[in-house]
Amino acid sequence: MKKLLLIPIAIVAALMLLVMVRFSLDKRIPYEVSTNNIVVPTFEATYLDFDQKLVDAESLPFTASAIIDIDNNGVEELFIGGGPNQEDVLFEFVDGEFKRLDQGIIEKPDIEDATFGSSVIDVDENGFSDLIVSRTSGVWLYLKDNGQFSAQKLDLPLGSRTSPLSVAIADINRDGHFDMYVAGYIRKELVEGQNIFNKEGYGGTSRMFLNNGDNTFTDITESSGLYYTHNTFMGMFVDVDNDGLEDLVVVHDTGQVRTWRNQGDAKFRNMPNPNSDQYSYPMGIAVTDYKNNGKVDFFFSNVGSTPPHSIVTGDLRDDQVFNPKWIMFQNKGNFEFADIAEQTKLAGYEFSWGAIFEDFNLDGRDDLVVSENYIGFPPHKIPFLRLPGRFLMQTETGEFAATGKQSGVINTGYGISPITADFNNDGYPDLVHINIAGKPKAFINNGGDANYLKVQLADTIGSIGAKITVTRSDGEVIYRDFVSGEGLCSDQSHIQIFGLGDASATDIVVQYLNGNTEGRTGDFVNTLIKF
Repeated sequence: MKKLLLIPIAIVAALMLLVMVRFSLDKRIPYEVSTNNIVVPTFEATYLDFDQKLVDAESLPFTASAIIDIDNNGVEELFIGGGPNQEDVLFEFVDGEFKRLDQGIIEKPDIEDATFGSSVIDVDENGFSDLIVSRTSGVWLYLKDNGQFSAQKLDLPLGSRTSPLSVAIADINRDGHFDMYVAGYIRKELVEGQNIFNKEGYGGTSRMFLNNGDNTFTDITESSGLYYTHNTFMGMFVDVDNDGLEDLVVVHDTGQVRTWRNQGDAKFRNMPNPNSDQYSYPMGIAVTDYKNNGKVDFFFSNVGSTPPHSIVTGDLRDDQVFNPKWIMFQNKGNFEFADIAEQTKLAGYEFSWGAIFEDFNLDGRDDLVVSENYIGFPPHKIPFLRLPGRFLMQTETGEFAATGKQSGVINTGYGISPITADFNNDGYPDLVHINIAGKPKAFINNGGDANYLKVQLADTIGSIGAKITVTRSDGEVIYRDFVSGEGLCSDQSHIQIFGLGDASATDIVVQYLNGNTEGRTGDFVNTLIKF
């Protein structure tokens, strides 16, 4: 009898061993990429004094983060959203460490809300940056005046089935006021599953709102061609085809990347791309100019190699193509893209969420940071089976090398998005992984000998979508699109950092979407230029 009892115990133990081996192997680096000719930056890691609260039965597993200069003194603070019955928080970096600012600076009118997403912009153009925050209850505007934030819930017809997950902003009609694309996800209590691709009418509805000029809004979702029902993580406005109009890039849960071309008069057309005829889980969006050719390129996270296909393919039919790999769109011009994720040594990684591009070693080439781990995935409940979060340096050949261990950038928390700013003002970008159900983990760049240039545009809606061109003294040209919302439910520093290597900058040109151009000529090195 005892021997018979041992049989199921042995089977369970063997299955557990198989799971442990399977998901330990998932953390392996899938590519060998040489870092011989690049400087690999190193970082000092620390946890922030904030335990984000996730109540799985009540809210979706996301949280907001943003970089904002709340007192307009040139030193940026970090905003992080709280969960249900938890206040949002602000951190400042002082004397080499992150310190929480006094509570009550940004209050939740409804403390039961979970805070999902945030964007930063000076809405009233009084010289102080304001916050747009999405929560369980709706979208909130926080205006900064006389040293205080005042909260106003925006009157938006989001629908009873939809939670506003994140907000993309731009001035679509050039009237000087911010318009919004609110990414809609089905409310937590209505979620039926996590791998539903084909059920008609299932999901939240994302909406396009035009500002009436007084921060009330008109719903133009149908007239703009953007009306449909599907769970959506985020959208981002950026001029894809360099025609002076902000286009819209959107990522769906259980769906595709959608690239919407702005045809003028606030009307958008869904353009084909390499992911249009595939089914994936694109979640975060990172933006770069990969070839430094003036054409904006995109990275999209995905479920990767982690979950079994038998689970994540859900209700897909045999004739529907499933692509779990990381996705990298190279912009070929005229709204044509090529997925170069395999070519750049990015395709074969694991389950991922938000992602950002930033030049962490200031060599003039953007590097990539990706948040990982899913709290709803059983193996990730076990700490040593969690993924490290990927820190990937771009090499001279345009490939990406995983240097997280060498750089000291490892995050095994439940990462939602990386967020970056130069917190200690040494010119080298720093990094924070925003985690749910745990503490954010910060990484302060140890720096080096490379030169930099910082460019700061007015933090107003007219700057969104601007094209910045920096010419270095060695003849290299670096292009940057000023975007809002990169990552996932986050907004990065609006101070643009350009890596100069051993060179200086000789020319800076800013082309705004309204047609205006500003420029500076000189010999700029290790300095901040304001426009």
